[in-house]
Amino acid sequence: MTRAENPRHIGARVLRFEDVRLLSGAARYLDDITRPNMLHMSMVRAQVAHATILGIDSSALADAGFPTQVFTADDLGSLSIKAHQDYPQMQYSEQPILASGKMRFVGEPVAAVLADDPYKAEDASELVFVDYDPLPVVGTMDQARDASLPTLFDGWKSNVIVEREMKGGDLDKARAEAAHIIRRTYSTQRQAGVPMEGRGVVAEYNPADRVLTVWSSTQFPHIVRTCLSEVLNWPESRLRVIAPDVGGGFGVKGQVYPEEILVPWLAVKTGRPVKWVEDRREHLMASIHARDHRHVLEAYVSAEGRLLGLKADVTVDNGAYSTYPFTSAGEPGMVGKVLPGPYDFQAYHAVYRAVATNKCSIGTYRGVARPSAVFSQERLMDDIAEELGLDPIEFRLKNIIREFPYKNVLGFSYDKGSYAESLEKMRELLAADRTEAEASKVSTTRRVGVGIACFIEQTAHGTPDFIRRRVPIETGYIAARVEMEPDGQAIVDLGMQNHGQGLETTMAQVAADALGIDPKDVFVRHGDTLMTPYSVGTWGSRGAALGGGAVHTAATQLADKLRAIAAHLLQAKAEDIVLGGGKASLKADAGRFVEIRKLARIALRNADQMPEGMTPGLEASFSQDGPADGTYSNAVHAAVVEIDVPTGKMKLRRFVVVEDCGVVLNPMIADGQVRGGVVQGIGSAMLEHFVYDAECQPLTTSFADYLMPQAPEIPNIEVHHIVTPTSLTPLGAKGMGEGGAIGPAAAIANAVADALDVQVTSTPLNGNAVWRLSAALRGE
Repeated sequence: MTRAENPRHIGARVLRFEDVRLLSGAARYLDDITRPNMLHMSMVRAQVAHATILGIDSSALADAGFPTQVFTADDLGSLSIKAHQDYPQMQYSEQPILASGKMRFVGEPVAAVLADDPYKAEDASELVFVDYDPLPVVGTMDQARDASLPTLFDGWKSNVIVEREMKGGDLDKARAEAAHIIRRTYSTQRQAGVPMEGRGVVAEYNPADRVLTVWSSTQFPHIVRTCLSEVLNWPESRLRVIAPDVGGGFGVKGQVYPEEILVPWLAVKTGRPVKWVEDRREHLMASIHARDHRHVLEAYVSAEGRLLGLKADVTVDNGAYSTYPFTSAGEPGMVGKVLPGPYDFQAYHAVYRAVATNKCSIGTYRGVARPSAVFSQERLMDDIAEELGLDPIEFRLKNIIREFPYKNVLGFSYDKGSYAESLEKMRELLAADRTEAEASKVSTTRRVGVGIACFIEQTAHGTPDFIRRRVPIETGYIAARVEMEPDGQAIVDLGMQNHGQGLETTMAQVAADALGIDPKDVFVRHGDTLMTPYSVGTWGSRGAALGGGAVHTAATQLADKLRAIAAHLLQAKAEDIVLGGGKASLKADAGRFVEIRKLARIALRNADQMPEGMTPGLEASFSQDGPADGTYSNAVHAAVVEIDVPTGKMKLRRFVVVEDCGVVLNPMIADGQVRGGVVQGIGSAMLEHFVYDAECQPLTTSFADYLMPQAPEIPNIEVHHIVTPTSLTPLGAKGMGEGGAIGPAAAIANAVADALDVQVTSTPLNGNAVWRLSAALRGE
């Protein structure tokens, strides 16, 4: 494992540098961007879930005196987003930039209206009349698998987009040897991503240099640029994509949307800058949704409580379109891959499918299928333990992986983790709560429950992983370029995007350690394809592991050159030079040193003082790819709930996390990432639910109906770290950005099941759900 010499900043609780602008109002978000002579776009969106478009009439705009322009699919021609996995089992479809021929979900863009004022554009869009002929609605997973219903796309055989399988070991043997067979069906609800800042796009075309500049609130500017280039047939060298300050992403901004294609197209078409910013209702209806899973699991268990095998049937309600770049196969495929989890068993067979319905499309949201998979996996572990009369923690310890590296039943290699140690630590932390919960079992009015969820998180996925997936993302690397100015200050250009995770601070810490300077003397630049090296962006828990690895390696190459110059000046060997505190000093005699800023000036301004034959300049680049199977973080989440049985009111009293993400670059930022994820997981577990009626009309399009967790629902979230460095990344770091959101639904559900002595098979566990689950204790 390569590490910087005598690290001084990695592992320190450095305050976030970016907060100076983010908390002072100096940040520049998408809606802050204005351009001269700018037009504003408002969308005409489908108001029915499934229909043939007979015509679009905008004549009322002229009658009302609106100075506007209206564009429809007829103006765009064949422009569409193509998101397909190269598997014969997957049915092909395209997502038109504006609905062409048919509308397939409420909220789908049908026409675009441009005006000089955003309010006029929105008022004008309401006057555009769309004439349509309704079609039968495909609204549920079961309807999507009903061959008698029409397909959403011409030429399809059914509304099953893709169905595949994963398997390993001998499941028939496991079934034959099992003393217990436990079969359960679990489901998790559909929800939205809801970052504080919604999506938005601004585009401007400069005919003088033929450069099309696009500002987008996105997590991956380079991927947006590549997709734009492919769809618009525009050279990437003449495309500049800028992600300004981004007010939260969570995976929602890790897709390419029709608006990101349409706004640049309109800027070129009209010769004027164009801007669009979604409102919250648009976000809830038409930005990607998440979850909406149903898992049928069958476990085969020995008389001694050993898990022998697992069979899974997984269905995901994908909505109308396959999203770019992870496709509709990504969500169910992830479930199939991760269901084995942290447990040691040798037989597995999963059939997984995505089905098309007349709803908003499913895409990546924090955790990407794993919150649903872990909900089912960990509810099943509790249900097995109950059926066998075993303590749920002891049952897990009986089956947990202990020897590393470990190759699981599907052939994926797990690097070293602390699976058993994390469970044992959590058992200690929960001892008093579990005693109280057991004592409350005699009460019919107040119950306390304790639930845990144990999981692993595959992070820092490398290029081989994406080659296996056959998705439009073909690689997994992150690139960094580090250079030093003549005054000794460093610049890091990083192919990732900061959207709240403290990227600027942690990457400055990494570079500073290697270069021997203060993190405040490192300027981290990101989010602009003109300045930063090509990378796949920020998603999939790759920031510390791959971004940090790229910065570390590039900065170390630069540090080697600084040491060589210092050795020349001090008449010593380069290996005898140590960098730190802004100085290049002799290891054996700290009193002999050269200031690093002097070395930088020599390298850039006084090349005659460099060693003979050395090239002037201080710049290095490195692309850090991920391991073939990723690197695996692990965690245990625990929830303590208190339920008032007469009313069904539930209070989340305590939430505890024991996590291991390898080397922690900044504990304060890591804790913030975990706590933020847990809050989102609490929303998934207890509140957030995007609801459609039988005609696929959305019923939860404002915060009056779509409930988010607020301060009263959030307990103090305790975070405990175990550090198991990985040998698979340069800094020993594993990813951890998504982990906080993965465990809460399972932990809270297990706590409710423990408190009420009932089976919990679905989320959300809102007031109505808990009321129904506690009915037996009320004698109903």
